Amino acid sequence: MNSTHQQIARRISRLKAGELVFPIDFRGLGSEDAIKMSLSRHAKEKQLERLGHGIYLKGGKNFAVPAPEIIAKAIAKKERVRIRPAGHFALYKLGMTSVEPNELIYLTDGEPRSIQLGSQRLIFKSTTAKKLALSDSTSGLLILALDELGKEKVNASIITHIVEKIKSVDQDIWSKDLQLAAGWIYNLLHKLYKEQTI
Repeated sequence: MNSTHQQIARRISRLKAGELVFPIDFRGLGSEDAIKMSLSRHAKEKQLERLGHGIYLKGGKNFAVPAPEIIAKAIAKKERVRIRPAGHFALYKLGMTSVEPNELIYLTDGEPRSIQLGSQRLIFKSTTAKKLALSDSTSGLLILALDELGKEKVNASIITHIVEKIKSVDQDIWSKDLQLAAGWIYNLLHKLYKEQTI
């Protein structure tokens, strides 16, 4: 009978360069500990690159490491958790800042973790169910971005950005997201939206 390590090695050999690999991908081939030990060995043997705890990448020639956002979404899909961009990353995605952050922060109902990817770091922070109930559309991002920015930092330039974003929001999603916003964010966005639709 083939060992857990040999069976995992065969599966890894069939993967394409650049594919993400998780311990859960090999369930049924051995105990959890045996799978983790095997993946660790493959990383030491340069068959895999360890990106973070329980996250590996299949190596090879002529491949690019997936963008951090792709990795974040793959982790969320594999672990069946929700994620939402937050902090300066949310501001950047909305075009409210032109500086791409070194830290890409996601709120999650999954395991908190930090993963270094070259010059950038993926950070997963635990949050409330209320914040994760926000949509992943423009309106949800606006609320999370303003929450990070804080009321005292909302200036004329930020207002201009918000007004531009408001013009393209889905009205139904907007209404649902607004009900989940903090009081000051609700008041601000409701006022600006109303001014645009009069």
